[in-house]
Amino acid sequence: MTFPNDACCQVLLVGFEAQENLGLRSLAAFLQNEGIEVGIQPMQGVTRETILARALTEKPKLIGFSLIFQRMLDDYAELIAYLRANGVGGHFTMGGHFPTFEFEAVLKAMPGLDSVVRHEGEHTLLELFLKLDRPQIWGEIPGLASRTEQGISVAPLRHLIADLDSLPFPIRDTCSTTHRGIGIRSLAGSRGCYYDCSFCSISEFYRRTPGPARRTRSPRNVVQEMLSLYDQFGTQIFIFQDDDLFMRTPRHRDWLEEFVREIGASTLANRILWRVSCRVDDLDADCLRKMKEAGLVSVYLGIESASDAELAAMHKGYKAKDVYHAIDLIREVDLPFEFGFMLFTPDSVLETVRENLEFLKFVSANCDTLVNFCKMSPYAGTPIQRRLREQGRLEGSLACPDYRFLEPKLDLLQAFSAQTFNYRNFADDGLVERLRFAKFDVCLLKRLLPSGQDIQAYESVIGELIKRCNESSLDTMTFALAFLQQNDLETVMQYWHILEEARQQELATEQEITVLLHRVLTEYGFFAGREASGHVRLQSGLEPVTQFANPA
Repeated sequence: MTFPNDACCQVLLVGFEAQENLGLRSLAAFLQNEGIEVGIQPMQGVTRETILARALTEKPKLIGFSLIFQRMLDDYAELIAYLRANGVGGHFTMGGHFPTFEFEAVLKAMPGLDSVVRHEGEHTLLELFLKLDRPQIWGEIPGLASRTEQGISVAPLRHLIADLDSLPFPIRDTCSTTHRGIGIRSLAGSRGCYYDCSFCSISEFYRRTPGPARRTRSPRNVVQEMLSLYDQFGTQIFIFQDDDLFMRTPRHRDWLEEFVREIGASTLANRILWRVSCRVDDLDADCLRKMKEAGLVSVYLGIESASDAELAAMHKGYKAKDVYHAIDLIREVDLPFEFGFMLFTPDSVLETVRENLEFLKFVSANCDTLVNFCKMSPYAGTPIQRRLREQGRLEGSLACPDYRFLEPKLDLLQAFSAQTFNYRNFADDGLVERLRFAKFDVCLLKRLLPSGQDIQAYESVIGELIKRCNESSLDTMTFALAFLQQNDLETVMQYWHILEEARQQELATEQEITVLLHRVLTEYGFFAGREASGHVRLQSGLEPVTQFANPA
């Protein structure tokens, strides 16, 4: 039997890899740099029997589990119990945002787990490996929470790594995602975030341990990694996973301008495309134009809401007028963009939903961006989770925390939204992601693969499908909102079949658009030469959530 990284390993790292798990692969590179044999085992696309066979064959001294998504807690618990029940020895540890904040609950839920690596993991995991044979001193390893006969030993937190340039580049899979024969990879130029959005665990993850809240690699170091990926794998499309690429202050703009100069001075000039994420109040038109000339092809904006009250509750630090200004600015630069949006938050009422739907109609009027929306999830360690717990509103399970709204009708509206749009908004092959990639394909043809095809006509057709998709979803949500506003709860439940009919019509429209899109993509050669070892999502940070209300 053969396995990925089929050399016998001392450390096996197991994690979800819809695209390359950069955190896991950074750990692997760091350990390998210290002379330790490391293997990487994806969670998805394989059976637990496959993972068991590899563990029994290679007999790693340490197995590290990377838990990215809180909702996968039960999956990891079942896998760990299965491995232990079938004779896998060695030390089991786990890392990630959720285990960092809820290490006691995680160790309780997973008896087969020996420890949790909290916060940044490179040096803690290395020290743990070197001291595996001395469990009596695990409690002294900074950043580690470990199981002992007396209970759980929690060591002091470890300082964050100050110089990210000192780290080796993440280990990469030899098989990369490609589109039209062009390699696509993700990468990160920084760690952490300066801000404290109430729903986000990232700032809490880095702020609770000693060290700067955000650290940035040097522009040259980032470009060197891009060059390495270009030379080794033919990568020409780079999806930056940084939570926010700044351009607000002179220092941040200096970094970006130096980054642009490094690209221009390298063999990457005019050969690559890249995508970044940023806040609406960070945008600078002059900086965006320079980045666009250097290959920037898309920006993902964390808009989240167009309600001043909700933005304040989210601790976003800007107002709705700033959101409208950012949209105008990015359109002035003529740069494609997408955005994240939370139509439902713990502070939502029917009126804020109406306000947000009006904004979504405005922002989608030009057919240059795709509308999607979600319910805010109260992730572990976040201010919103703490507030909901203090208010007695935190419900659900450890893996899938949830809450009810202050207006009961809103629970019904959100349930209708989830039943109707979760697949459309979140699935890799859902309509939003399909249209987003089609839109990206147009950009790629314009910038890297000019051909005899009528790209303008292609772009126009995709735009019309985006327009229809946006209008249909917003009309459906507006209809559902009005139905709930105009009727009492008893009437709503009695005539729920009216909303069910609206849902079925929306799903039929979605299917029709999907069929038309497939025909267009086939006509323009979208599927020719497209191979993928993992799906690279152009959408960021959105997950479906557990629903309480299910009137259907």
